[in-house]
Amino acid sequence: MILLLAAVAFFVITLIMAATSKGKGQGGQGKRARTSSSRSHTQAKREDLRLPYRYADDMIFVHGDSVWTGVVLPTAIDEYLNAAELQAMAENPARGLLNLARGDRNVECHYRKVYQPITALTWAEDLNAVAWDPTENYKAYNLRKANYQERIGALRERNILLIKLGALKRGSNGVMLEKDEPKEDLSVLRSVRGVGDKAASAATGVSEEYLDPAVLAEWTQVATEVHESLESMGGAPLSREELVWLIRKPLHGDLPVPPEPVLGSRSWGPDQFDLVVDFSGENRKTHIVLHQYDEESGERQTSYTTTLVAASWPAETRFRQSTAWARYAAQHVDFPVEIDMRFTLIPHLKFKSQADKIRGNLVDEMNDMANSGRTPDTKLAQQVTRAQHLCEDIDEHKMPGMEAQIRFTISAPDLKELERRRRVLELQFKQDLRVTLLRPTRQQWRLLQSQLPGDAPKLPIAPYLRLQEVEQLGAGLPTAGTEIGDNPEHRSGRRLGWVGNLVGWAGKMPVHYSLHVGPARNDGGGLAIVGASGGGKSSLALQKFYEESESGVRCLVIDPKTDFAQMCYYLAFGAQVNDPGFTADAEAGILGTPQSRFQPINREFWDETEVVDLLKGQAGVLDPWVIARDVASGRLLAESMLRGFLGDEDYQRVRLPVIEAMATVVGWYNSAVRQAVEQGYNPRDAERQVPRPTLWQVVDEVVRAYERAVAADDREAIKDLKLAQMLLTELRTLPYARLAFAEKPMPLSNMRKRRTVITLRGYQSPAASDPRNWNPAERLAATALMGVVELGSQMLDVGYEKNPVTGEVGLRPKSLFVDEAYVVTATDSGRDLIRRALKQGRSYLAVIVLITQQAIDLVQIEDSEARSGGANQIHTVFAFKQKSAQEAALVAPLLGRSEEDPKVIGALQELRTGVCLQRDVDKRVGTVAVDLVFKEILAATDTNGTTRPTRQSVDPPLSVWDWTFMQEAAEPKEAAAEAASTEAETAWAGAVG
Repeated sequence: MILLLAAVAFFVITLIMAATSKGKGQGGQGKRARTSSSRSHTQAKREDLRLPYRYADDMIFVHGDSVWTGVVLPTAIDEYLNAAELQAMAENPARGLLNLARGDRNVECHYRKVYQPITALTWAEDLNAVAWDPTENYKAYNLRKANYQERIGALRERNILLIKLGALKRGSNGVMLEKDEPKEDLSVLRSVRGVGDKAASAATGVSEEYLDPAVLAEWTQVATEVHESLESMGGAPLSREELVWLIRKPLHGDLPVPPEPVLGSRSWGPDQFDLVVDFSGENRKTHIVLHQYDEESGERQTSYTTTLVAASWPAETRFRQSTAWARYAAQHVDFPVEIDMRFTLIPHLKFKSQADKIRGNLVDEMNDMANSGRTPDTKLAQQVTRAQHLCEDIDEHKMPGMEAQIRFTISAPDLKELERRRRVLELQFKQDLRVTLLRPTRQQWRLLQSQLPGDAPKLPIAPYLRLQEVEQLGAGLPTAGTEIGDNPEHRSGRRLGWVGNLVGWAGKMPVHYSLHVGPARNDGGGLAIVGASGGGKSSLALQKFYEESESGVRCLVIDPKTDFAQMCYYLAFGAQVNDPGFTADAEAGILGTPQSRFQPINREFWDETEVVDLLKGQAGVLDPWVIARDVASGRLLAESMLRGFLGDEDYQRVRLPVIEAMATVVGWYNSAVRQAVEQGYNPRDAERQVPRPTLWQVVDEVVRAYERAVAADDREAIKDLKLAQMLLTELRTLPYARLAFAEKPMPLSNMRKRRTVITLRGYQSPAASDPRNWNPAERLAATALMGVVELGSQMLDVGYEKNPVTGEVGLRPKSLFVDEAYVVTATDSGRDLIRRALKQGRSYLAVIVLITQQAIDLVQIEDSEARSGGANQIHTVFAFKQKSAQEAALVAPLLGRSEEDPKVIGALQELRTGVCLQRDVDKRVGTVAVDLVFKEILAATDTNGTTRPTRQSVDPPLSVWDWTFMQEAAEPKEAAAEAASTEAETAWAGAVG
């Protein structure tokens, strides 16, 4: 919330420290300008107790007389980075800092690593708001997942770099002017504002101030230039709302920070003062006791916090991922450790002077020892050598330097736990990093104040300052974390994408994913879910199908194994799915009708669901000219399908007569269209009036050609045509193939419901991934599946619709789920079909979800896109367990990693059920434990024939508000990250079989 009046916005922070028998109350630092010498003692005291924040917007803030800006650094997951990538991650902050230090003055900076609770309620509301046509259950689903995340204490790492831009100079009448700027005549403005100013000052106890908008604009320009110099770090400006949270965070310890950007506001004429934090505390010798009060109940909440400083550091450290100090603190202890690093960037010449002085002192000490007859010890000799090397590096590379102090803050709900955490942190750092942490006594309040953005109080612990190279910050891998999944992008002032549904956990971090975030960020339109049977891929796909369809995405599923249909049956009919007669009515297509005794318990869900049993449907529904966009593309599809049905060898033997027959029937069609145009139809209406060619006509034409050859006794023609007419006429009667042949083929329904599931009940997937090893029955099944994919991609090709929620006209989001996708992608024509569907689908806001056990063909699709200069069309990949190193090596390129990457290949073979590796839209790769959250979703996604009847023996409640969490107890660590308790682990194993 940013309140602007007269081009000025600023806020006041009230801070009150209660005096105790063990410590004195202390207030904010810095003095305030007085507009009247008659201010009362009470008012002066209130002002002295406030923190000196004078102004803040989304680019700069003023603390005392200092002007600062902030950058929120993006968190990057480093789990599967190779050595070169880790080195680049470590060097990236240094490049930005070197840009800052190019001037001739010192630059003060402040790095903060803090942990921000996930504001899940806001996330859920935003997600519900971007949905096309969400059901009430979808809204409840996200709101309950928000509650779930908050209950288990989900936290997000925030890495923030604050930079001091300079200082303001105070002019007359309290006007803040930039140093050396001419003072503008503001007498008229002051007289107009005087009455309101006095009223505001009297009411708030805070003296009025005015910051010249022109001066603020100049500082904003300076901040903009600083942000441009830090562009390599990829950060975003620290917003005013984020700044407020950053101020509040140290003063709450481990207590939750109120999510509101402002606790209370009071408007007094032209100025706005915001009450950002109001707390009391006790300043103890070794820690601070923080008190907050619940606004509703008035109950006092208490937190204990203490800060440790790095008292000694190894003289030489080798860069390692496991021992990078910032990463280590974040990932190797079981409680949050906040990092506070105050440092000053020193220009090259000043740094050189200081380094030369240090070297000279060490050399003098060595010479003194030698002159006095003592032998210089090894440690001193090493220090002299290091100092010499540093000076040489500074001379050669014109290096700036950095003077820094690193501090670590821990908080706990009670003193006993605080002491335990302190001991653990000190021991861990000593053993693994050879770093000594010290807790300064009687300095804890100042150390706490130092965590607040802006100028820091003076600390009498200067001996722990370290003079070093600027690489120190980056070497700690401060931005390394576990964040993966949806991450909205900002381009040209616009926000692209959103944060989708909760998928699971990466360590302690929630992972979110929505199918259409990729296309919304101008990325590809495909999602791949790969893995061996029993790894968990089907459960994830089914979960996404439920979420997306309930949000308003029109979902079409090609379901060879009937898993998606079974999920829909259970959520609509509940425990009735276990009745012996249920399957018969499902096959007959009469469920929920008066002809069936099975009626849905969730009528709304069933009314928005259509299940089509394709193999029991009418012949001709897969005729290539019926399902293609136009006659020309139908012609190409017809040839691909015949090649698939017959096999390459037989097709090549009959190809010539088939091509001639196709040319003939297409010629008939074109002639009929021309005649219709001559009769007065426009070309488009003529194409609609004239029936398209059919494969049935092609076969008939081959038969007639054979009969003509026999009648003419054309032995050469008979030889070619006899085999063709025999194979094709038989093909019209075979399983699967008959779906492509009919004298008058009829298309399927237009399928405009939320969910359409096309099942191929009894479908037998080819056992081999190489089409050359398929038997005739497997070829027929695979080709039929390819035709279904083409049918599905065409059905998703629809125009604009009116949004039922907003009333605006736009493209409705759509998705096509293809199970057993490897059967389609195993052939050249199938891969071409998927590539075309991916490219065209993105234009129509349609995402294709490819679910497969075989990854090699998906890799070929990705590689061909890269070679052609286009962006890869699969924007996200979820890779579940692989059974061998060879299979894992085929999956690794899909994740953007080398097929010889030992870390990735090993991980893919060791994954537990329900755990996968994800490559997100930002090309980050990390381990994700899928979390189904609800027992009802676990039951609905159970694909194991042994455990499914038991789980689906209980009706799911109609309202998601009545669903049950898989883990009812709040648990922020392993259980949550692994989708649960022992019960959930067993559930997963049973669900996926």
